[in-house]
This record gives sequence, structure tokens and C-alpha cells, in this order.
Amino acid sequence: MTMRIGEEVRERVRDATDIVQLIGERVELRRAGRSFKGLCPFHTEKTPSFTVTPDRQIWHCFGCSRGGDAFAFVMETEKVTFPEALRMLADRAGIEMPKQERVPGEEMFDRLHQANALARDFFQASLHGEGAAAARAYLAGRGFEEPWLTRFEIGWAPERWDGLLTALSKLLPAAVMEQAGLILRRGDGSGHYDRFRNRILFPVATGAGKIAGFGARAIAESDTPKYLNSPETPVFRKGRLLYGLPLARQSIREHREAIVSEGYLDVIRLHANGFTNAVSTCGTALTPDQARLLARLQVDVLLLYDGDDAGVRAADRGLDSLLQAGVNTRVLLLPGGEDPDSFLRKEGAGALKERLATALDVPSFLAESKLAGGEGANPSLELRVRRFVGLLERIEDPIRRRLLLRRGAEVFGLEEAVLMEAVQGGSGGRGKKGSKARPVAPPPSPVGASASAGAAPPTEGAISLPADPIEQELAGRVLTEEGAFAEVVDQGGAICFRSEPLRDLLNPWFGEGRAPLQDELRDLLAQSPLTRSLLAELPQEAGRTVETSRKEARDLIQRLEERRLKASIQVLDQAIREAERSRDEGSLGRLIAERRDLASKLHTRSSHSAIH
Repeated sequence: MTMRIGEEVRERVRDATDIVQLIGERVELRRAGRSFKGLCPFHTEKTPSFTVTPDRQIWHCFGCSRGGDAFAFVMETEKVTFPEALRMLADRAGIEMPKQERVPGEEMFDRLHQANALARDFFQASLHGEGAAAARAYLAGRGFEEPWLTRFEIGWAPERWDGLLTALSKLLPAAVMEQAGLILRRGDGSGHYDRFRNRILFPVATGAGKIAGFGARAIAESDTPKYLNSPETPVFRKGRLLYGLPLARQSIREHREAIVSEGYLDVIRLHANGFTNAVSTCGTALTPDQARLLARLQVDVLLLYDGDDAGVRAADRGLDSLLQAGVNTRVLLLPGGEDPDSFLRKEGAGALKERLATALDVPSFLAESKLAGGEGANPSLELRVRRFVGLLERIEDPIRRRLLLRRGAEVFGLEEAVLMEAVQGGSGGRGKKGSKARPVAPPPSPVGASASAGAAPPTEGAISLPADPIEQELAGRVLTEEGAFAEVVDQGGAICFRSEPLRDLLNPWFGEGRAPLQDELRDLLAQSPLTRSLLAELPQEAGRTVETSRKEARDLIQRLEERRLKASIQVLDQAIREAERSRDEGSLGRLIAERRDLASKLHTRSSHSAIH
């Protein structure tokens, strides 16, 4: 009987792991007080913002906000699951894992991955064996040669009905092969036969490099369908996988961009021509799961699709998922119905590189493309703008949404206020039925230290800005210092924080009227990645008085107020310029008065801060 990995096993492995040594094998760390600092391995930076705190056995990057413990670091760097990370660290520490310590379903996953790996080996060997002359000729005719065939583990399924079944029958039960989607049961129940026959095989790997399933392309034009995927299995969820990702991941990080196409052959051709940051979907439009997978890489995305109606529709559908996931996106549609494979064969890498430089941002794509309908379809400007508004409604980050709105106003020749009103009114196309439109971020209002400072609690449904480092430091002190907790409560409690996750974390303690006790804090550290991130670089100074803690918290609140006032003034300056251009005298007077009030508040606070 299976059981979940026990806490005692996790703790043994955690205690046996030197987190500084572990991370130091990948990151050059330098001591900074009780912590260690280095350049973050997960995003490009010149100034170290990646911190390892050995006393707490945690790491955190203040640049990209990733963080966690030793297990989280291995999961991030190796792209493995928690059980896999646990085993890797256990092996590293020389700790033998009890066989019964298995996650439910893990043994089944292992069997299916093993079956697919054995099938991959069989298909690869078959491609180089007798009977595969037509398959090799097909690949050579398409210009696919070594080392790319080996690098992408390309194979061939023989024409026989039982080639794979016979080859693996002594290694795997038929039931496992059937569950992996490699064989099918005969209609009369008398046995099984191979799913893939006389097809080129493209193994599709998980982010950790395990073979999840296959895509297969017919060699004979008479065979249908032309492309055939493995069926959905416990390990092959094609909407959650990106073909070529294990090979492309490093290049994607270096380029800070992923090229996403639609076909297996497109990816191989792109890599062979130097575009090694290319991946593709697995026979489906880009899904929300795939968009989130790309978002976790912290890079931009360039959709590279055919220029026919199907390609336009695929690009258009992909925008919904990518923008909702917070991914900056550009689109390039190739001319004349060409796909990346055929375009590169005809025009070469130089021509594609030139075209990639002309890829369109989202508003430009919506303005210029034929958002496919029937033959010759060419939607009106109104329909294009409504589609754009519908996309804006999907964007969570108010800053990203405001910037894209501003760009859309330029492209469509509309006033920003018109688009803003449309978004706030929920008039976009393809929005979720019955869902509220997300408001475009208004000018930031200063969150004051008291009611007299003009502060107000966040309204229901308001969008919280991402926490900045000052808010994070203040929240960390609230959790760990009696003085900071008391000062923030005196200043209004949650009102001091714009970040909704921080308010959600701290509100229960404000309700209790006290900071968490040591055992409660340990529980928070174990259960909350956000808490681990907040405490990653807090100084651990002995002998700090309550009054010192209160003063430092007060200073942090003061800095937050000043930054928010400056941000509000910048937004008002932009609004004033727009009112001047449009000669909106009524709005201009009101905006100037608001700016004068904010500037006065900023001057008062800055003077008060300088005195103290």
C-alpha cells in the first residue's frame, strides 16, 4: 500500500543538506553578514539580488521573487517534481529512501514513462534498421539530417501491426503498453496491435526530460490522419506540454524569449537553423496550461504561425491565454501559407531573422491581421477594438494592462479614456459570461499612515499592485518584531499595504492583535512560500529594542508614502499633458488642483522626514 512521504523523511533530508553548498554549485555566492548573495540563476541581472539564508535554510531572489528551501531550488533548476527532488537530495546526502515512501500514483507514472522510453529506443533503432529506407529518404528529402535526428530522438514505426508489441512483450505487460497509448486492443478482444505504423515518431518529453508520449507523421500521403498523437494518458496531457522545451530551455533564458510554433518539424527546422529557443504545441492551439508554463520561464513569447486563416485563428486564440498568464507577446505570420519549416527551406535563416524583427505587438496584430472568418473576412475597426478590449480585461497586472492600453490607443487612433471606459464597462469581446471587467489601474492614491493622510482601505474587487521591496521588508518585520507590529497597527494595519497577498497574510494577525509566536512562525515558514520569501534577508540583530523596531517600521511607512505620492504625481502629469493636447479645460483645472495637493503633501512629508 502506498503512503505519502513522511515529514520525518523530509526533515532528515533537509537537515542533511547544506543549502549554501548546494546552491553554491550553481551560483557564485559571497557572504553578506549572516546571508550569502549572488546573481540569480533564474533571470538576467547585473546586481546580485539572490540571497541564501543558511540559518533559516531558505533562498530568495528580490529581482524575480522566486524563493523557497533546498527542495524548491532543485525543483526549479532541474524542473522535477517534489518526490524527484527529494530523492535527488537523499541520494546526495547518502540517505536511503524507504521503498514504502511513495506518492500515490507515482509507481504508475514511473511505469508509463519507462514504457515510453523503451518505445522511443525501439523507434530510434528501427529508423536505422532494415525496412526504413523510405522513412530515411523522406527525412533526407525534407532536409532533416544528423545531428538533429539524434538530438530530437526521431524514430520510425515499422509497417508491421505488432512490431513494437513484439519487441517490448518480454519487458512490459501489455496492459502497461495499452495504458501508455502505445498499443490498441483488437475489436474482438483477441489481443493487441501497434498504434503507430509506418510513421515518423517525435518523442514528446516533460520539462524534466521524461518521455510522456509521441507525435507521429505519416510517410505515405494516403495514410490518414497525417499527424497522429498519443492519446491522453496520466503522463501525456498534450495541453500541458511543449515540444522541444527540454532542449530549448537554456536558449530561451539566454534570449529572454521563446518562439512558439505549431509543428514538430517546425521546431526541428528552427533549431537546425540557429533558432534554438523554439518550441511548439502538440497539435492543439496554445492552452492556458502551456501559457502558464511559458510564464514561469519569465520570458517574452513570439508566436510564429502560418499566415493562413488557421494560423491567424491559432495566434488569436493564443493571445487570450498568454495575456492572462502575464506574458509579453508578439506575433509573426509567415506569408503565402508558409510554415516555419517550408519558409526556412525556401528563404533561409537570414530571411526569417529579418522577419522576426518585424513581429507585431498585440495591438498592431489585431489592427493589421485578417482576424479570420470567411474568405476575405476583414473585421471593422470597431470589432478589432472590441477584441482588444476583451484581451485587456484578461490581464491581471494593472500596470501591464495600462501600458498595453496606452499602446492600443496609439495603434487604433483612439483616446486612452475611450478604451479605459470600454474596459471598465466590460464591453470587450470574448469575455467570460457574467464576469466583471477588471478596472484599469487608476492613478495610485497615497496610502497614508492615518486617516488624516487621506488613506482608505482597499475597496472590494480592487486590484492590488505587486508588492515592492519596501512593502516586503515591512511585512517581514511585522511578522517577526513586536515593535514593528505595534507601529503598523497604530498606522492603520493592513491599510499600509497595497499588495493583496501581503494583506491576506497579515490580516489574521492584525485581527488577533499580536504577531505570531515562534511555533506559529515556524508553521508559516513551512507552509507559506510567501513567508519564506519575506524573511529571506531580514537582519537578525541581537538586542534590538521595541522602540528601535517601531522607528524603523515608521521609516519604511514614510518611504512607502513618498513613493506612492511620486507615482501619483507622475500619472497626473501624463493626464495633464493629455488634457492640454485635447484642450479639455474642465479636466485640466481639476487635474492641476489635484497635482498641487499631492505635491504639497509630498513636500510636507519629505520635510518631516528630513527633520527626523
